Amino acid sequence: MSTPRTKTRTGTRVDGAARIAERIGSAIVAGRYRPDELVPGEIELGRRYGASRTVVREAFKLLSAKGLIASRKRAGTHALPRESWHTLDADVLAWRLKNERAEPKFVADLLHVRALVEPAAAAMAAQSHTRKTLKAIEEAYAEMALSAHDATLYADPDRRFHKAILVATGNDVMVAFAALTEAALGIFVRIASRHAGAPGASLPLHLAILEAIRRRDGEGARAAMTVLLDRTSRNVRRNVGKPRRKA
Repeated sequence: MSTPRTKTRTGTRVDGAARIAERIGSAIVAGRYRPDELVPGEIELGRRYGASRTVVREAFKLLSAKGLIASRKRAGTHALPRESWHTLDADVLAWRLKNERAEPKFVADLLHVRALVEPAAAAMAAQSHTRKTLKAIEEAYAEMALSAHDATLYADPDRRFHKAILVATGNDVMVAFAALTEAALGIFVRIASRHAGAPGASLPLHLAILEAIRRRDGEGARAAMTVLLDRTSRNVRRNVGKPRRKA
């Protein structure tokens, strides 16, 4: 009987630490805490979130591991400058893209990196995919086709489609970009879809990528991915700041 109770307490502590880390981390990347500015201390955060000091310390460990905070003896815990952040960390990416008013330069930087990485990944996937990794791309595309009428439903299989291509390269460094791609796509799909016919209009472009990968046409896959990302970039840049379309 004692073991389940211990697990429950541990799970609650971890969940609480993650929640506090998300709140403070989001505030740091949003600029509400400037570099070298003190963040609330253990006692204050414990009171604010109804958490023990142990839970708050675990939240601080999470944030420290992401390069967002550092503690100084007798000087408290302070926010770190942007150059210290682990930008490719999945949480840091998600926090920076948490809302649709993300820093314009950061959005442009993500678009640029995707344009460099993903066409090369598509070409590599065309040459290196296995039956298993190709199936993952195909299954994600099939789900995209079923949800092409709904941007919310479309977002998850779209992320899996692009991640599956990175995995299909067989290159561990390429796979490491999956966190960036997944985080970026979550907001890009919403922004790029603020026009009639979206997101279904992008479906044929995804199919062109899949078909090129199937026939092991590396240059065809590269070109098809470039066309898709060019379209995404235009839509994102055009639609940033526009209100959501009503359902």
